[in-house]
Formats: sequence, C-alpha cells, structure tokens
Amino acid sequence: MTQLPRRRSYAYLLWLVGGFIGAHRFYLGSYLGGAAQLALLLYGMAGLPGSRFGLALVLPWLLYDLYWIHRRLMRQGAAETGNEDAPAPRSVRRPAASDAKGYDLAALAEVSRLQERFMAAAEADDWAGAVAIGEQVVASARRVFKGPHQNLAMSLCMLGQACHQLGAFDKARACLEESLSIGRKIGMPAEDMDITRKALDQTLAGIDARKARGAASDEQGALLSLLEDREARYRDALAQGDLPNAEKLCAEAVAFSRRLHGGPDKAVVLHLSSYAELCRRLRWNDKAQAAADEALAMIGQLGLDDSWRRGPTNTLALLHAAAGRSDEAEALYKKTIAMAVAEARGGSSDGVVRAFNNLAFLYADSSQDEKAELCYARALVHLDKLPPGEGDAELHSDMLNNFAGLYMARREFVRAKELFERSLDIQQRDCRGISPAAANAHNDLGLIAQEEGDLRQALVHFKRTLLLNQICSPDHFRNIDNAQRNIDSVSMALAAVARAARMEPST
Repeated sequence: MTQLPRRRSYAYLLWLVGGFIGAHRFYLGSYLGGAAQLALLLYGMAGLPGSRFGLALVLPWLLYDLYWIHRRLMRQGAAETGNEDAPAPRSVRRPAASDAKGYDLAALAEVSRLQERFMAAAEADDWAGAVAIGEQVVASARRVFKGPHQNLAMSLCMLGQACHQLGAFDKARACLEESLSIGRKIGMPAEDMDITRKALDQTLAGIDARKARGAASDEQGALLSLLEDREARYRDALAQGDLPNAEKLCAEAVAFSRRLHGGPDKAVVLHLSSYAELCRRLRWNDKAQAAADEALAMIGQLGLDDSWRRGPTNTLALLHAAAGRSDEAEALYKKTIAMAVAEARGGSSDGVVRAFNNLAFLYADSSQDEKAELCYARALVHLDKLPPGEGDAELHSDMLNNFAGLYMARREFVRAKELFERSLDIQQRDCRGISPAAANAHNDLGLIAQEEGDLRQALVHFKRTLLLNQICSPDHFRNIDNAQRNIDSVSMALAAVARAARMEPST
C-alpha cells in the first residue's frame, strides 16, 4: 500500500514531545527504530543493573535523529517521483534538499492518480479519453517539476503514444521529440529512451502513410478518414436500395470533401456528381440540377476532361426528359454519347451502351420508334463487343428488355422473345436470375406466351414473375398485384379449356 505523505513540522514536533518513546520514528515508518527507542526508555526506567547505560544511549540517538528526520523526509519525497532506491546515472544530478522541498506532494499524488486513469483508458482502447487525461498528466508534471525531469519525459512519451493510436500524428511527434530531448538532458535510462525512439519511429511512419493518402496535417487526416467512411457507407446503402440514407451520407461526403480540400477538387466533383444522381432518383429535381450544374462548373474550373463531364451531363439529360423537355434532353444525350465513345477511344464500354440506351428510351417515349430502334441496335452492337460475363449486368439486361419492349409494341414477338431470353441468360450468370430485370423479362415472356396461346408456359413465367417481385421488390405492391392477376387469368383460362375438353363428346 502506498504510504501517505508526511509533514516535516509534525515529525519534528513528535521528536520534541515524544522522542524518548520513538513517536517521530513511528510516524515516519521506522517501526523497528521506534520500538528500540521505546525499549531503551523502559529498560532505563526499570531500575535494573545497567539501566542508566540504556538512558545514556537514547540521548545521543535522539540528537542524531534530527538529521535522520531530514534524510528520511527527503527520501520519501524522491519516492513520490518514482525514483525510490533507484541508482541515478552519473550524468544525472540527484535532487538537492531544496529541490525536494520544492515538490508539492499533493500535486505529485494527483499526477499519480491521473496516470492510473490514463492506463485504465488505454487498456480499454479509449484513446480519445487517454489523450485528454495524458494532457492533464503532462500539464501537472510541468507544474510540479518546473524543468527537465524523468517523470515529465515519460509522461510526454505516454501522451505521444496515445496520440499515435488516435491518429494525431503531428501532436504525437511533438510529444515524443520533447521526451527524447529531456531524456538526453537528464541522462534518462537507455531502456526508456529506446521505448520513446520506437514510438517516434512508428509515428513518423504514420505521418508518411498519411501524406501518401493526401493529408498534410492531423486535421486533414481526420477529415479524410471521415470522408472515406461516409463514401463507403453511402455506396453500401445505395447497393441495398436505401436511397434516403445514401443521399444523407453522400451529402456528408460532399461537405467533408469541401472542408478537406478547401475549394474545387476532383473528390468534390466526384461526390457532387453522385449526389446529383441520388437526388434525381429520389425525384428531388431542384437539388439534383443544382448539384449537377455545380459539378460541371467545377469541372470547367479544374480543366478536367469529358470523362468527368459525362456523369453530371447524363443526370441533367434525365432531368430534362422527366420534365418533358425532349429537345434539351436529346442534345445532352448526344453529348454523353460523344463523350462515352471518346472515352472508350472509339471502342465499346458500358458508358457507350448506357448512353445509346438512354437516348433510345427517350425516342421510344416520344413515339419516335425508328430512331429508338436505331439507337437500341447500336447499343446492342457495342454490347456484343464486350467480353461475355463482364460489365454492368443490370444495365445490359435493362437495355435488352427495353429493346424487346419496342418489338413487343409492334407485335414482333419472335425478335422480342430472343432479346428477353438473352436478358435472362445475363441475369442467370450474374445473380442466378434473382433480380427486378429478370422479373420484368419473365412477365413479358408470359405475355408473349399468352398471345401465342401457350397458356401453360405463360403460367410458368407469371409464377416466376410473382416470386421474383416478392423477393426483390416486396414493397412494389402494384407489380405483385399485376403478377397475381395474370396468374389468376391464365389459371381460369386453363380451367375453362380443361372443362371444355371433358364435356366434348367422344367419337
């Protein structure tokens, strides 16, 4: 158990009024010495032979204890600093009596308590709390020692290691370098110096890694970590179809990227373009247009190529198409086609397929079937040039379904059926045929089978459509109801055919 600090005035007072019974020694923890003094006093007062000799020994012993009290208290003060019974290196000056008197024992006890709290926070991996407590430890050590001291050096080392764990590398470096500087001045033990040097080496490696990520300071490093977190989370939310949460997280990513770069930057453009598209899909058209316009303006300021313009330009084209501004949408779609072809260097890519598909859908929606067929055909040519099984499977299936829908409207069922079946093959390879695109293809194949009089095949497709809608889009009640009505209609027709077959007379 740690001994409580003793007051010099109390020790001398006990020596004065109770020295013969060893009161001052009991107070300062020298129990054997106190018991010996008490025994000599009792023996001297017992009147036994030689008892006066015992009293004669007590008096010079008490005179010696005046110096002993001073030494005892100085040694206890050194123990409070953590150097009790430790041999000092030759280059270190032992504290003089005046130094010991200058230490505030209550403040030393407070430093000790703070260090215990620091260790508890570190063991719990609460590095933010450890840094806050470590700063209090260092501040208290500076007030107590008022100059270079081993306790201050090790407190700075503790704080530096906590800052490193928290990612505050600049602050960790400053603490560890100061700790080493103090250690060299006072001749700190080699083992402690090695610990500090290793911690500094790790911190310098962390600073290099942070710079490689594009952050020049602790503040930028923290913002970069927040930005990476929001980016990963909004992409996960988007993949799960949670558009409201994805929009919120993407807006935070835009804000963090602005703070990180302090002005126009590629990262800001990237997240603004994503935010514009998310707002469009949520039908927040004003926000979507504002974000897309800002992204395009920033692209112009940075002098970026057309590969950066294609995304926000396509978003604006979709917004114009949704608002019924076909001419503006057509002009923007043609720009995206030119950008996608240039980016693919005249070859094929998902970007080219998407651009032609969007323009074809615009033409089909405005009853320009010939232009729509031409655009879909060109999209199909580019799709055929892509390596099988690679690229955006959802995009490929949607384009094929759209093209097949154009043929269905013309009642060209053979061509439509080929495209729908190809769409299902793509979905089967990508996700085992469990997707909204596959549900749409099965639904239309069921309609084709119904038109051709193959009711049993139609029933198979409609049942598959219902199952896929229940799995992939359980909240789209209209699609589920339509699939159920188609099943009921075909089932009733099959039942009627069966009844008619039973009633027909045999020949």
